[in-house]
Amino acid sequence: MEGQCLCGQIHFTFEPNNNVAMNCHCSICRRSHGANYATQLFSKKSSLNIVKGKNLLKEFNSSTYGIRVFCGHCGSRLMNYAAEKSDYMSVALACITTAHTIKASAHVQVASKAPWVTPNEKIPSFNEFPEDIGQYF
Repeated sequence: MEGQCLCGQIHFTFEPNNNVAMNCHCSICRRSHGANYATQLFSKKSSLNIVKGKNLLKEFNSSTYGIRVFCGHCGSRLMNYAAEKSDYMSVALACITTAHTIKASAHVQVASKAPWVTPNEKIPSFNEFPEDIGQYF
């Protein structure tokens, strides 16, 4: 799959893991995306190829769990890596430019969701990450 930032100065390719995407409702995702939740597509960091704009990538260590990557020019949130340097990566579904029909399969971190948000009841909700989340990495 291909993706890019808002200004188009960063282009990248990656391989999704089984097209698994989740809506993360944690306060860190909400603030970093400026949205009610962040829809993230799971991938492996080893599959990431920065085609253009590598020098514009900026990282922010937002927690003990993750590093958030964004465009240093336009600020677009692009992906998250695992802080412990595992192969985990998630890509912001909104920045993917390849045509797809991927939809979130669950809501995660619902225990810390914004009080004004009611998750779609047609997909499962988890107070934290599901116990078996590792099967996607």
